[in-house]
Amino acid sequence: MLSAKELMHLEDFLTIEQSCVKSLNFFANQTQDSQAKQLLQQMAQKNQQNFQNISKHLNAGQNLQ
Repeated sequence: MLSAKELMHLEDFLTIEQSCVKSLNFFANQTQDSQAKQLLQQMAQKNQQNFQNISKHLNAGQNLQ
């Protein structure tokens, strides 16, 4: 079981991950360089996967309590 402080840190992490996804997608849409666009989109996808994985585990843990 996670402490309240640990949960707060994970929630902060999730907020940062979402912010990164938005920023990376913004910059991917701004660039004309196809290689840079692809790299930024891949980075955004990875951050989105991290967000979804952490969220899934947090939600599963809440359902067990």
